[in-house]
Amino acid sequence: MSQESKDLFFELLLIATGAKKQLSRKYSDQQWSEALVIAAQQTLTGVLVTAIEVIGDKALLPSRPIYMQWLGNSQIVEQKASKMTKAAEAVVSFFHKKGFACQILKGCAVARYYPHPYRRSFGDIDVWVDGGRKKVYDFARSFDKDGMLYGVNYHHVHLHLIKGTHVEVHIWPSYLSSPIRNHRLHQFSNLYRPTMETTMPCLAFDRVFILLHCYQHMSGNGVGLRQVMDYFYVLRQGFTEEERIDTVKWVKKLGMGRFAAGLMWVLRDVFGLEDKYLIMEPDEKEGRFILNEILLTGNMGHSDKRSWGSRKSAFSRFFRNLRRDFYMVRHYPHEALWQPFFSLWLYFWRLSKGLLKDRKRSSSSQRKV
Repeated sequence: MSQESKDLFFELLLIATGAKKQLSRKYSDQQWSEALVIAAQQTLTGVLVTAIEVIGDKALLPSRPIYMQWLGNSQIVEQKASKMTKAAEAVVSFFHKKGFACQILKGCAVARYYPHPYRRSFGDIDVWVDGGRKKVYDFARSFDKDGMLYGVNYHHVHLHLIKGTHVEVHIWPSYLSSPIRNHRLHQFSNLYRPTMETTMPCLAFDRVFILLHCYQHMSGNGVGLRQVMDYFYVLRQGFTEEERIDTVKWVKKLGMGRFAAGLMWVLRDVFGLEDKYLIMEPDEKEGRFILNEILLTGNMGHSDKRSWGSRKSAFSRFFRNLRRDFYMVRHYPHEALWQPFFSLWLYFWRLSKGLLKDRKRSSSSQRKV
């Protein structure tokens, strides 16, 4: 991948966010094709098509075949986003009818902050269901015809509500490996529990939660520019000084101060976020580390070519994650050092409850909302 292709990608990113009006020069079709590969790795193809549409100087645009390739990929993103939005609405309606207050989290919720919501790439559907672990587990078992729980993690369980759509039912919005910081996260989450009157979180919640989502990906397999762009548009909604102070208070209580300062640099220098939307002073050194990790890992770590180890078994995945924890310990020591202990505890907890198996179902065992 040439440096010119990377330059083009980042110029398009700035144009998409409105921080820049025009490309600095003419790029070759090869460079446009390579920039499309980067956009796909970061799941930003749909968003960057918006940048191409507003480029005023037609001489700077790629040839028609290349442009149509960008446009075609963007249309696929929009079609999936439309489908996922309807599916998310159906999931909320389903839980409301069952008497559960719930909120849609992450992508399907944060897309509403984007100028063109359907151009944000969607993954799965995350829904935070109120009621506590026992009530949610009991419902999940009663819903499933074989009385099993699937894809159980500390904070969520999988529920096959819609064929072909992955739905994660959250008991808690997220988790932290440190017991103390995880307890603080519970305290924060309890301030914004779902109600029957709301279907998506408020901005005060998202200013902390979407940052936490980025932090967890960074501490895990790697964060992508899509997640960072989510936070860009969350902060772009604005906040009062009192709201900023409250956000920073929770960011520091959850141990994300250093990461947040680095991300402020990425948001300002890569995305063009204005200073008035930054929640704290940017840290360039940490920001450059974060940006380098983003470019190495791509979305969800799928583009990471570094040899962390095999994913074939739980045993090999543990040691793979342990290698990455050691790598991250210089930057985020508290989370990195607690992560192996949390993983071991979670494994044996699931084993003791008979929750390790995540069998694939046939279409006949799927139930629809």
